[in-house]
Amino acid sequence: MIDSHLHLDDERLIGQVEQIVAEFDTRGIDFVINNSADLAGMIASYKLANTYEKVFATVGMHPHTAKDFDANFVHLMKEYAKNPKVVAVGEIGLDYYYDLSERQIQRDVFAEQIEIADQLGLPITLHIRDAYGDAMDVLNAQKKYLNSNVLWHCYSGSAEFAKQCAKLGHYFAFGGAITFKNAKKEEVLQAIPFDRILTETDAPYMAPVPLRGTTNTPFNIPLIIEKMASALGKTPQEVENQVRKNTLQMFPRIGEYLNK
Repeated sequence: MIDSHLHLDDERLIGQVEQIVAEFDTRGIDFVINNSADLAGMIASYKLANTYEKVFATVGMHPHTAKDFDANFVHLMKEYAKNPKVVAVGEIGLDYYYDLSERQIQRDVFAEQIEIADQLGLPITLHIRDAYGDAMDVLNAQKKYLNSNVLWHCYSGSAEFAKQCAKLGHYFAFGGAITFKNAKKEEVLQAIPFDRILTETDAPYMAPVPLRGTTNTPFNIPLIIEKMASALGKTPQEVENQVRKNTLQMFPRIGEYLNK
């Protein structure tokens, strides 16, 4: 099983990382991808990837902290990306729900990081909340730089929007939210090609039912897989096998690293 998006560097998990990673084998976790959100998080994520064999990292600035994006951050992104365990630029995008950075700054930083990802030859992992229209506008404007894969982390858009993005070859990751009572994600899951779906937890956030409200961990991935299997008319093993293929397709560096 694979957790394609989590935050082991979060204060709620950082003290437990060694114990969590030590249980990966016995709990069936193949590997996880620790996502960057700000400068401190990117540094911590990079250190975690260098410390633990089954932890990979991303580089990038979350829309919440887009106002802090500067030349030093870009320099560090590029330096870290030389490491084969850095597998994407993310999480990047737009968040109009909290508006913790001005919207124009978010759009500008989003666009610039798409260009950086192309320079680095890396895919991008998107964080988009209440901003799907503007996000697509930025992606369309930056189309010439989208030469690697695109992943919609914690996808919460419509089935129709997902169909449009799937035609562009995009991938979609789902976590605990698909288990929530009023999530109604079956239609969305069914609208997406089976070879474009990934599993994630966004740990320590968004724990799935029946653990909602607790600290999330990668060990809750089976609950995500079970919900996906039910919605798609597949067995959990079929979902797990396909998700692994999809993840290695989405993040080519991981396959290269595992096969070295």
